[in-house]
Amino acid sequence: MFAGNPGTADADAETWISPASAALLTPVGRGAVATILVQGDRSDLEDAVNSWFRAANGQPLAEQQVGRVVFGRWGQASNETEDVVVCRVGPGSLEIHCHGGDAAVRRILDHLRQAGCLTSDWQMQMSSDAGLFAGECAEALSRATTWRTAEILNEQACGLLRTALDALCQEVLAGAIPSALSHVEELLTWAEFGRHLSQPWTVVLTGRPNVGKSSLINALLGYERAIVFDQPGTTRDVVTAETALEGWPVLLADTAGLRDTTEELEAAGIALARERLKVANARLVLVDISQPATSEDRELLADWPDAIVIGHKCDLGDHWNDELPAGAIRASCLTGEGLDQIRRSLVNTLVPRVPPPGTAIPITQRQVQLLRLVHSGLLAGDVAATRQAIEQILDFRP
Repeated sequence: MFAGNPGTADADAETWISPASAALLTPVGRGAVATILVQGDRSDLEDAVNSWFRAANGQPLAEQQVGRVVFGRWGQASNETEDVVVCRVGPGSLEIHCHGGDAAVRRILDHLRQAGCLTSDWQMQMSSDAGLFAGECAEALSRATTWRTAEILNEQACGLLRTALDALCQEVLAGAIPSALSHVEELLTWAEFGRHLSQPWTVVLTGRPNVGKSSLINALLGYERAIVFDQPGTTRDVVTAETALEGWPVLLADTAGLRDTTEELEAAGIALARERLKVANARLVLVDISQPATSEDRELLADWPDAIVIGHKCDLGDHWNDELPAGAIRASCLTGEGLDQIRRSLVNTLVPRVPPPGTAIPITQRQVQLLRLVHSGLLAGDVAATRQAIEQILDFRP
């Protein structure tokens, strides 16, 4: 194993205790270019890279200037070489830029591991360099799927949340317990909202077979994602698709129609649908109002009293009369009637409050759990435990 950071070396050891590291900085998956950062002792980096990299200008890495972009070939066997660009960005760090496909990245990381590097992803690398708090903020931002959520997450990552937590710590140290308690409770009111900035809210559609769940999910998406076929029991699994409603990420789940059945595969789909309904952030219960209400419809409405009820196929007439619950939305996928109202109702259900700009928001489950410990510590008057929990949020190392 080649040398790592000399500060951890034993004077009589042949190798350093801490090896160099290599981290993939670009997202996993196929892309145009991938970037790998290698850090450690300069001589070890040069030895590791020189064993695999041949610069087009013929010079070894030690003779390449810092900041100079060097084109060359990576690999030893002629049939396993890659075109790469290598750049020394500092005395103990360099970047390797290669084709963005998984195969090229995996091969180069394997070679670096053979040379003694510890490999990781960019989240682990950032957590190691800047601390877990900065790493998890950056990771949450990387998983944002809309501009609206990215803007809020970026605000937190750029110092808003850290500043609020630092101020909270000062309040605790100053003995301002009532004020600190109020600020923790305000942070915790946004816990669920913050979680969904990087993880979509889930909406599950349910109803009897053939009431039009698949057609409605396609209409809400604006393209065909779910299976549409005029045969009860067609959807036997949970079909999901992501969209955005007013800038909020939403995962729509089209489930098996709920009914009594002896068919094993369909019954498994129905059981899965019921499980998804229990954990959904919002539920759409569809009934076909072009047909008279059935006992299954009434049972479904009774089972999910907090659901948004959709009186579907309203273009074919209304045979429910007064049985449709107050507040139900009459809708038709063919005419488009009620679709905008469904979207507005979903947003109001999923995001009843939007934080004003400048609001500090916890954005990971770890942060929320530690804030709850802070809250418990404040209530118990345990200043030491409270301070420790706040410090863990900011600087905890696993």
